[in-house]
Amino acid sequence: MNKKIIFSGGGTGGHIFPAINLMKHFSEKEYNVLLVTDNRGNNFIKDSTEFKSYVLNTGTPTNRNLLKKIFSYFLISYSIIRSVIILIKEKPDLVFGLGGYVSFPISFASKFFNLPLIIYENNMVLGRANRRLSSISKKILLAHKITKNFPEEDKGKIYEVGTILNKNIINLSPLKTINSGEKFSILVLGGSQGAEIFGTVIPQVIKMIKDVGYEIEINQQCVESQKSQIIDFYEKNNIKNYVFKFDNNILKFALSSNLAIIRCGASTTAELVHTLTPFIAVPLPNSIDDHQHLNAQHYKEKGCCWVLEQDSFNKENLFNLIMEIIKNKNKLENMRQNMKENHNKDVYINIENEIKKLI
Repeated sequence: MNKKIIFSGGGTGGHIFPAINLMKHFSEKEYNVLLVTDNRGNNFIKDSTEFKSYVLNTGTPTNRNLLKKIFSYFLISYSIIRSVIILIKEKPDLVFGLGGYVSFPISFASKFFNLPLIIYENNMVLGRANRRLSSISKKILLAHKITKNFPEEDKGKIYEVGTILNKNIINLSPLKTINSGEKFSILVLGGSQGAEIFGTVIPQVIKMIKDVGYEIEINQQCVESQKSQIIDFYEKNNIKNYVFKFDNNILKFALSSNLAIIRCGASTTAELVHTLTPFIAVPLPNSIDDHQHLNAQHYKEKGCCWVLEQDSFNKENLFNLIMEIIKNKNKLENMRQNMKENHNKDVYINIENEIKKLI
C-alpha cells in the first residue's frame, strides 16, 4: 500500500503554493496525498489540481478584540475535533504542516495517534502556529537558517532544506536573457492579495520615468478595486501595460523583467532570486513577527535587492531609486551574479529524504 501524507497550510499564497508543489511532487512519487486548508486555500487548489482536500475554519487567537479571540479559540477547538475525525477516516502515515493557523488543528491532532509530524517554515522567523507545534514535531524543516526567536530546546530537530518553489522555476537555467532593447520592463507583485499602496504610487512614478525620456513597460498586480483605474491611467499616458489581480504564469514576466517591485513573502523573493530578477523589496509593515522585513533583509545582505520601507515609499524616493538603477545597469548585473550564488535545486530531494526517515 502506498504511503499517505496529509499536508496542511493556511490559505495565503506563501503557505498554499508550497503545499500544492509538494503534493504534486509526492503524487508523482506514488504517495497518496491530500490537503487540509481553509476556504481561501481550497479555492486555490480547486483551480489548479484535482487533489482531495478538507476545509477547516480557524480564527487568529492573536486578535486584540477579546470576543474575537475567544471565538477563535472555539473555532480551533472545534477544528481539532474535526481533525481527529479526518485522521480516523484517512489513516495517514505522516502529517506535514506548512504554517498558518489552519495547519494547527490537524498537526496538533496527530499526536493523539502517535503520527509523525513535520513542520516547514519558509520565512526567516518561525511562525506562531509552527512555534506552538515545534515541541510535538519530529522534524522542523527550514528554507533558511533562523536566528530569531527559535525555541532553544527544539534546535536539534532543524534541517535546512531550501525554499519550496515550482519545479519549472527550480529547473531553470541560471542564465537569463534580459530585455536588451531600450525598453525597461518592471514587474510589480503585491503578494496574493495585491498591495493597495503600490497601485497609488507606482503608476505616477512610471509616468515620471516616461516623461524624462525613458521607454518603459509595466506588468502590475493590483487589488481588484484599483484595476480599471490603473489600466485607464497607463492607457491615457501611452504606457505599455498588463494589469492583473492574479496570474498563474508570473514566471514569464519575471524572466522578461529588468526589475521587480514586491512585497516580501518568502516564496516571491525566492522565485525572483531563482529567475535572476533584481527587486526593490517593500516589506509589509504589519506582517506577523515582522517576517517580511526579515525576509527582505536576508536578501539585501546577500546583495540581491534594495529595501524601501513603506513609510519611505513615495513618488520621490521610488523615482530616484529606479532612475539610479536604470542609469547604472552594472548594479543589476552584479545583483544577478549574487543571485546565482543563492540557488538551491535540491529542496524536493532534501524533504523526501527526511520524510523517508520517518515512514
